[in-house]
Amino acid sequence: MSRRPRGHRPGIVAATLLTAALALAGCSAGAVTQTGTIVSQADGATGQVGPIAVQDVSLEPGPAATAVAGGQVPLRGTIINDGPTTDRLVSVSTPYAQSVRVEGASTIPGGNAVRIVGDEPGPVGPADAALGVGGTMRLTLTGTTQQLRAGPTYEVTFTFERAGAVSIPVIVSAGGLAAEG
Repeated sequence: MSRRPRGHRPGIVAATLLTAALALAGCSAGAVTQTGTIVSQADGATGQVGPIAVQDVSLEPGPAATAVAGGQVPLRGTIINDGPTTDRLVSVSTPYAQSVRVEGASTIPGGNAVRIVGDEPGPVGPADAALGVGGTMRLTLTGTTQQLRAGPTYEVTFTFERAGAVSIPVIVSAGGLAAEG
């Protein structure tokens, strides 16, 4: 019976294992990745301060999907008060507009929500807790300081009487509102 020569076999196995370990270590991004903090804003930006959540906020410039400098652009989204106490939106600000016009319900009852309706036609007003109906409001950036377009985010700060302030990176809705035709 003859034996096969073992030769370089242990060395090849060790080299292969070392190469595989180095390749896997090089591919690892560790505990904190560059993309680990990126949040999809397909439905808009979200932020929270205390019991107040501001969700799905986006700028809606219309069919052009771009707001011109000096113009106005409505916001769309939802403000939810998960706390037991009523709170009030006291201001909305951004460095990308001279001011933000607030119309409708600025008071958010505890356990209720207010919808930011964008450019939807119709009245806006307070919530009716007895009927289980949330309020509606219209927020419009006026005197935009530059062109606002799809792609970048634009910081908008919501300040509440009790909860405090939350700044969120808002997107421009790429499709805007559907063109009528």
